[in-house]
Formats: sequence, structure tokens, C-alpha cells
Amino acid sequence: MYEFDLSGLLPYLQPLPAAIVTTLWLSVLASLMAIGVGLVGALCRTHRSVLLRFAGAAYVEVLRNIPLLVVIYLIYFGLAQVGLRVDGFNSALIALTLNAGAYMTEIFRGGLVAIPSGQFEAARSQGMTALQLYRWVVFPQVFRIIYAPLGNLLIGIVVGSSLASVIGVEEVTTWMRRAGDETFRYMESFFAVGVLYVVLAQAINGGRILTGRWLLSKAPTGMRR
Repeated sequence: MYEFDLSGLLPYLQPLPAAIVTTLWLSVLASLMAIGVGLVGALCRTHRSVLLRFAGAAYVEVLRNIPLLVVIYLIYFGLAQVGLRVDGFNSALIALTLNAGAYMTEIFRGGLVAIPSGQFEAARSQGMTALQLYRWVVFPQVFRIIYAPLGNLLIGIVVGSSLASVIGVEEVTTWMRRAGDETFRYMESFFAVGVLYVVLAQAINGGRILTGRWLLSKAPTGMRR
């Protein structure tokens, strides 16, 4: 009978911290870039221009319907076919950004359309520029609305970063596979990495909850729940 024994992984713990750092760095960069992409995409999707709305909708519908793994392959192997060689880390970063950016677009769009149109008109009547309108009126309310789904998507980015292992990025899942191959303790390596991802996800979830409380504490009394 198989005996579960985590001690067999002890000789392989030395490279794990570096793998965790790679996972976190990839996830943080992809999250920041996806937020930028999502903001631009949401503004396009809510713009008066039919062309911009179509471009935003096309981006969202295409990227939401292609599996992340396929996007990674298209960038890593597809670009190489036309002479553009991108290393594994940057290929995974671009793929994660494009994939998450599509979902970010819809999250931000949902927040934007939840703002009453009267607030836009009132801000314009006060002589606010577009930049001032979004900086002081729109985005503070949008982030109070979307912080929960935004936190969930950030967890999804961390979990999705595990697919970077298929193109040789030295992250946590790569460590898991290598430790399992060399020790034949696959169950133990799967379990250890599963626990690690749960810890990372719960850390993000805790940050989401604290951020939500802070945002709501800054909201006008009528907006607090």
C-alpha cells in the first residue's frame, strides 16, 4: 500500500523559494498589465464611437473564448514561426495579460455602466475635464463596485500562471513536476503545491477583503453596506 510521506521532498525544497518568486512576479506583472488593458478596453466598450465599441467587443469575445493554454502556445510557438522569438516568461506574461485583460474589460465595464449618467452630466456642468471626471468622480465609485470580482480574477491569474510550466518557465508547477519525476512522490508534490496555491489565493482574498473594507469606509454614508 502506498505510504504518503512528505519528507521525500525535503532534498528538493532549495529551489522552491525561487519558483515561488517567479510565480508571484509573473502574476503581479500580469495583473498590473491586465488592469491597464481592462481599463482601456472598458473605455472602448462604453465609448460613443461604434468602431471603438466593436474593437473592444471583438477583443473580449475572442480572448474569452480561447483557452489560456492555446494563447500561450500561439505566442510562444506561433510568433517563432514568423521570426519573432519571445522567451518563455514573457510569452506567459503576454498570454496571461491578454487573457485576463478580456475579463478585466468586462469587470470595469460593469462598474462603469453602474454609475448613473446624471453624475457624468453633473460633472461636465461643473466644467470638469474628462480626466478630472474619471479621476475624482467615476473611478473611486467603480473600484468600490468591482473590488470583489477583481479580487477573484487576481486569484485566477495566480492559478493560471501554473500553465507557464508547459513552456519551461521555472515556476511552482515546474518545481512540482520535477520533484515528482525525481522522487516518484507525485502525490506528495501535488499536495504540497496545492496547499501553496491555496495559501497564495487566500492571501489575495484577505487583501481583497481588507481593500473592500477600506474602500467602503471612504465611501459616502449612503453608499455603505
